[in-house]
Amino acid sequence: MSTEPTTSHTDADLAEALDILDNLSDSTTPGPARLGDSRSGDVYLVTDEIVTALKVALLTGRPLLLGGPPGCGKSSLASYVARNLGVVYHEFVTTDDSRPADLTSRLDSVRRLGDAQAQRLAQGSGPASIAPYLEPGPLWWALNPESAAARGLQDMPEHDIEPARPPAGLVDHKPVRPGAVLLIDEIDKADSAFCNGLLVPLGSRQTSIPGIDVTVLPAPDAPGWSPLTIITTNNERDLPEAFLRRCIVLRLPAPGPERLVEIADRYFPDLSADLRSLVSDLAHQVAGTSTDDRPVSTAEFLDLVKVVRHLTEAGRLDEKVLATIKRITLHKHDLYGRRDRMWST
Repeated sequence: MSTEPTTSHTDADLAEALDILDNLSDSTTPGPARLGDSRSGDVYLVTDEIVTALKVALLTGRPLLLGGPPGCGKSSLASYVARNLGVVYHEFVTTDDSRPADLTSRLDSVRRLGDAQAQRLAQGSGPASIAPYLEPGPLWWALNPESAAARGLQDMPEHDIEPARPPAGLVDHKPVRPGAVLLIDEIDKADSAFCNGLLVPLGSRQTSIPGIDVTVLPAPDAPGWSPLTIITTNNERDLPEAFLRRCIVLRLPAPGPERLVEIADRYFPDLSADLRSLVSDLAHQVAGTSTDDRPVSTAEFLDLVKVVRHLTEAGRLDEKVLATIKRITLHKHDLYGRRDRMWST
């Protein structure tokens, strides 16, 4: 059993998406927290190189693999693009024991065992007995949300099962068009088998659901480029050559002082002239430096700016306080790094 698309995709969908990428903008109603490493998708400082990479990914149908040091803005790009495109956003954070099937679905064995012990186990055999205990994964939701909600039984209305619920929304916007952006975060945490297991589902935009004999295809109304898949790596492990060949690859550098100031301006547009001068000085102090072989991340710098801004406006910032703030926001790795594992004084 499969879910076949019933309509053809037009070039208009792609043209519209490419036009949106040419005009990416920040949210006019940003969330209250504005954390630098949040997935809110309301603020991001894109470059021409990033826009070009996104366009190539859309035009070729390939995943966009983003490399670079931790904290350079790889993960937060996906939610920003999803908000601009007006589509849903799904993410999967990879761990060292992740399997390709985790992206598609997970069998809730605990609930199934509980129902069996309580004699509430789904009756019958085949898909109808398995589907009620399937929890659709982010790739399933990104490909075909109707199929995911019905746990693959949308073509079998005689089976009345509780609909699956999509993951909690991480991007504070309501989608205005079909399609999805899928983030696969920190793929280098998993082994090569995980990467190789994604080649077929990401390349063909379809996946099989084990146990219920269902092949999930894109929703009939989904644009031809959907889902746009963005994958991140911290370069902690070499990725398979076969996987790299099937990706569009872009490396994001650690932000320099000018970029840090630009980002701070976007997150805190109301900085006074004196405070902005201080932020610029701080950016030049921290950019290009590292602690315990780790470059200072954008999120850590924004933490520093947020605190400095608050204390300056409250008249409570002096050199001693500033030194303490820098130590606990920027140099935390030195406090517990290879040189200080025993917390020596």
